[in-house]
Amino acid sequence: MEILGKLLDIILYLIPAAGVIAVVYVVLKQYFDHQQKATEQEWKMKKERNYLPMQVQAYERLILFLERIHPERLVFRINKPGMSARFLQAEIFKIVREEFDHNLTQQLYISTQAWNMVKHAKDETMNILKVAAERVDKDADSLTFSAAILETIGKLDRMPSDIAIDALKSEYRKKVE
Repeated sequence: MEILGKLLDIILYLIPAAGVIAVVYVVLKQYFDHQQKATEQEWKMKKERNYLPMQVQAYERLILFLERIHPERLVFRINKPGMSARFLQAEIFKIVREEFDHNLTQQLYISTQAWNMVKHAKDETMNILKVAAERVDKDADSLTFSAAILETIGKLDRMPSDIAIDALKSEYRKKVE
């Protein structure tokens, strides 16, 4: 009987202790959940404040890249009197590759689909230039090659770079809305 009494006393002491532990657990859990949500919200705000300008810059730089590799702009920017067609072609290819390489890291800030559009536009621009080069005699001057480029792009409905620019603008507008 005495053991039963002591056991009952222990149980009577344990019930309030268990209640206090349960209350402390619930309060601490709510506190830590609230702290976690506050930290996540603060991180999200910091990310938006720091990441958004970098995203905007990526879209700007890639649109600039696409504008700069437009064959017509390349011809007027690079062609110099007395250049051979081969030299102009080599210079244009070199500049397109350098411009692309310079902007490789921008893919971090845009979607994979948009980046693939940029790569496709670059590749198609190179193909357009190759087609124009095939139409010109190996010993031709740069003006003949320039004319072939302008004739080739004149046959297209839309330039690949224009299509990619439209895709970048569309994706950007969706992000900022």
